[in-house]
Formats: sequence, structure tokens, C-alpha cells
Amino acid sequence: MPFFKNNAAAEPAAPVEPAPDVACLGAADAARRRDAARALAGDAAAIAALMGRLQCESEPNVRAALFASLAAGGPGAAALITPFLHSDDPGVRAGAIDALKSLEAEAAAAIDALLANADADLRLLAIEVVRGWPALLATPRLLRVLLHDSHVNVCAAALDVAAETGTAELLGALKRLRLRFPDQPFIHFAANVALARIQAQAPARA
Repeated sequence: MPFFKNNAAAEPAAPVEPAPDVACLGAADAARRRDAARALAGDAAAIAALMGRLQCESEPNVRAALFASLAAGGPGAAALITPFLHSDDPGVRAGAIDALKSLEAEAAAAIDALLANADADLRLLAIEVVRGWPALLATPRLLRVLLHDSHVNVCAAALDVAAETGTAELLGALKRLRLRFPDQPFIHFAANVALARIQAQAPARA
């Protein structure tokens, strides 16, 4: 059988895109950094790299992917994310808040520690996390603030959350709060709003 040589040029092989890895977190292209962050979700060996990248990342969608990957790390994720609430960058703080919201019960101990922190700004950030939680988790944290926190702004933030998602368990604490801040008209007004909303919604939630 005669042999005929094929002179047609061979089709060039399609370039193989390397799998995203830790090195790609520093890529110039933001989409590649985002893909790398997503690919490293739950990778214990990549935690240090993810946290390091968060220190300098400026793209919001990449930051969100970095935080989501840290949150996917299982037990201990909240302890990794909470320090970012101390950041001077409001975008980083917002990303940390969203990540802690997503963790819910896994972040409860970390949020309880923040609510006991002497820094009122950190307690305010903790309330923002609680805002995204279901009532079962949010209520005991709101009770703690309404009954015991001495900072008017922290209590005002808790009142705002209570008006949105509060349950009947908060009614007594809301009434007592007005007595704790007798000279704060806004607290009285906000407490009355929260009371009215909870009482109006109570039958629907029963």
C-alpha cells in the first residue's frame, strides 16, 4: 500500500490555561485574581495567601471572592475574618461584615466577643453583622445590647435591627431601654417604633 505524506500543516494545539493557584492571586488581571480566590476556597494551605492578598486588594469583586473563600474554611473561619473589621478601609470592613453574616452560627462566638469589646465602633460593626442573622441568633445578642450596653449609638443601632427583625422576646428590654436613657429623645422614639412594629407583626409570626 503506497504511503502518502500529509503535507497539510498540523493544527496547533490549543493553549492549556493553567489552573488558578496561589501565585495567581497577584496577577495583574482582576478577573484572574478573582478566579484564583474562588478556586482556593476551603484550601487550608492557602489561608495565609488569601489573608495577605486582602491586605492590598482594591477590586471589590476580588475582595468579595477572597472573603468568601476564607468563610468556606470551616471552623475557625470567623477568627480569621474578624480582624479585618479593624481595617481603615471601609470596603474591607464591609467585606468582613458580609462574610461574618454568611457564617451565622459559626460566627456567634466571635460576635459575642466583639459585643464585649471596649471599643464602641467594633460593637457597632458587630450589630451590623447581627442585622443579617435569623431571629434565633440575633435576639440574644440584641437583648444583651438593649439591656446592658452603655453607649447610646450602639443601642440605637440595636434598636434599628430590632425594628426590622425583632421578636416579642425583646419587648421588655425595649421598654427598659427608655428608662436607661431618660434624656435621649431619639432612643425613646426608636424604641417606640420597634415596639409598635414587633407588636404589629407578632400575630403573623405566631
